[in-house]
Amino acid sequence: MTEPEMRPERDAAIRAMLVEHVRREPVAQAQRRRRRLLGWSGVGALAIGVAATAGSVLLQPATVSNTEMVFCMTEAERGADGGYPGSSASIASPSGAGRVVDAIGLCTLMWEQGVLDEAFDPTAASNPPGRVPDELQACVMPDGSAAVVPSSNASICVALGLAPLAE
Repeated sequence: MTEPEMRPERDAAIRAMLVEHVRREPVAQAQRRRRRLLGWSGVGALAIGVAATAGSVLLQPATVSNTEMVFCMTEAERGADGGYPGSSASIASPSGAGRVVDAIGLCTLMWEQGVLDEAFDPTAASNPPGRVPDELQACVMPDGSAAVVPSSNASICVALGLAPLAE
């Protein structure tokens, strides 16, 4: 079998194409890189803007709209299931509609009585008194009820995904 013959004009055309490709390729690569960088920068800026807007809208200070219930948290973190560790409390009244005016006061009372301690036994005749955390922060749950968090961090509500209590 004989190999095809390479004519000089074809050889020259191939060489010219290769030289032109080698000359243009770095410029084309730089343009592609620049377009990709600008595109991803725009996407990143858009994502940051959306997150900032959502955070400022969703986690603005709020007032308590559900005064029948208070959630007293035992820890300043969410559980593995996304829930909040602690217990709910309400105040009973003769009319049947309880109203909580002082959420921190109610949770302080629960801490003093030991209800929020891990060793609390609801079936025992008596339990030892509990220890109240040094600082408690009031937040607002998504359903509008108050939540009291044991923490000295003033921005713990935002860290937990709750709205800070409007003063």
